[in-house]
Amino acid sequence: MSLRFRTAQYCLNIQSDMFKYILILSLISAIYTEDVVHVTVVTNKGPIQGYKNDGYKTFFGVPYAKVDEENPFGNSLEYPTFETPFLAYDSSIICPQVTSKVGGILQCLRLNIYVPDTDDDDSPLPILVWFHGGGFVFGSAGDYGGQHLVKHGIIVITVNYRLGPYGFLCLKEPAVPGNQGFKDQVMALKWIKAHIAAFGGDPNKVTIAGESYGGGAVDLHLYSKYDVLFDKAIVESGSIFTPGFFVKRDTKAALKLAIYLGHNVNRTKSALQLLAKENPLVVMSAARNLGLKLSACKEKRFKGVRNFVTKYPNCLNNAARIKNTPILFGYNSKEDFGTFASKPKQFYDELGNIFYNNLRNNTDINDMELEVVANITRKFYLGSKDVGPDAMLELTDYLSDFKLNHAAETSVNMYINQGAKVYKYLFSYIGGSIYSNVTGVGAMHTEELKYLFEVPTKLKTEEQVMMRERMTMMWAEFVKTGNPTPEKTDLLPETWVPARGHARPYLNIDVNMTMRDDVYRKRMAFWDLFWHKFEKKVMVY
Repeated sequence: MSLRFRTAQYCLNIQSDMFKYILILSLISAIYTEDVVHVTVVTNKGPIQGYKNDGYKTFFGVPYAKVDEENPFGNSLEYPTFETPFLAYDSSIICPQVTSKVGGILQCLRLNIYVPDTDDDDSPLPILVWFHGGGFVFGSAGDYGGQHLVKHGIIVITVNYRLGPYGFLCLKEPAVPGNQGFKDQVMALKWIKAHIAAFGGDPNKVTIAGESYGGGAVDLHLYSKYDVLFDKAIVESGSIFTPGFFVKRDTKAALKLAIYLGHNVNRTKSALQLLAKENPLVVMSAARNLGLKLSACKEKRFKGVRNFVTKYPNCLNNAARIKNTPILFGYNSKEDFGTFASKPKQFYDELGNIFYNNLRNNTDINDMELEVVANITRKFYLGSKDVGPDAMLELTDYLSDFKLNHAAETSVNMYINQGAKVYKYLFSYIGGSIYSNVTGVGAMHTEELKYLFEVPTKLKTEEQVMMRERMTMMWAEFVKTGNPTPEKTDLLPETWVPARGHARPYLNIDVNMTMRDDVYRKRMAFWDLFWHKFEKKVMVY
């Protein structure tokens, strides 16, 4: 990378930081008006000051740990005690990232806390802890406003964790063994366990939840050997079996990054020392440009080093933790609809042989057999159709199944085999979809989030607002009781039956709520047979 580029990048970062500084000053200035009511809680770390809203209180940007700037790719440090009240007003802090958003700071390990404004101090409140998605390269706690969930009588906490090389280098080095982003999440849970009582929360009633790769993180936490810091789990459109979620350890990743950035280095330790001094956005850009695959990995064991995971997904088992654990698990009706909807013929022409390419990139099946099974898969989904606009719905089903749906069903089966109580759902509501007028539309990836959190997409109709009230109520009831529909009401007219034994009932979440059986049964059976034959040839193994 040229000095000119790196200097320009640095100047852009300075301008970004100055702009953020001005915004923060403006926010603090706005907060200190006669119309704002401040509220302070006293934790074991010192006082934290937030402010009251209509029916709830917020504490934004609360630090739960400190990144070690000598080794920003490894274990975090305990955050110092607050000598003066910590002003928890800034929800804009993000970890370094260069996809979707460009920005972030190293000291990004923060929580955004939403607390019901109630006078009932005798009844500690259950807590929902949210891990954002984004492929472990983008996203932040501030992307998800908890004000709609919190009004149902639960505390909502959204979590920042390190991304890209800072969170997911997986090396043959005891200082950076891997999965640091997950270990950040554990640090957040430990902070919550120690301090949430000061906010009126019950440290023994913590539900961890996430969507997409954040949901996969929740899935993986259920198998971690770390201390049990939660009692329930919610997984939305995620799984440890999603292709690309669990990757082969790239022990040369730090060297690749350092060399790409112009350093003459041949030892990983030296590379890490040099990278620690680089602008984080430059490091994140280098990882993106190199196409490094940094995600969950099987860590190498070192004496005296605590690992998060040391086995591949199919070898994981933690029945002692999972047995009797309530788990709410599901996905959307057409996860990859957005990939194909309204695309021109040129888009389909450039796809190539999508069936062959996906199998080649994610398995070690030999070329001769690969051609055969790719053609079988193509015929199963498309029949005699060509890859093109006329096959939009079939291709959507194929890619949804290959990337997520079957992976999710595999996770569910593992939970049930270990004694969990699993509430399955399929989110099918399309009233607020940007593709609502496209023939065959289904709920695509992330579609449910606007009915749980305050996000940039605003709800426009009474029906959409009703769906948000329904979703937030079910999720909050699950956090409170472990049962998303403890009683029938006009808003929740259906009793949600958990999966058990060989039965796989699921709640179809739509305007009309219905319990159904065996989602996409024939398609899932196809992949059951496929992976039964080729399970040992998945690339990560």
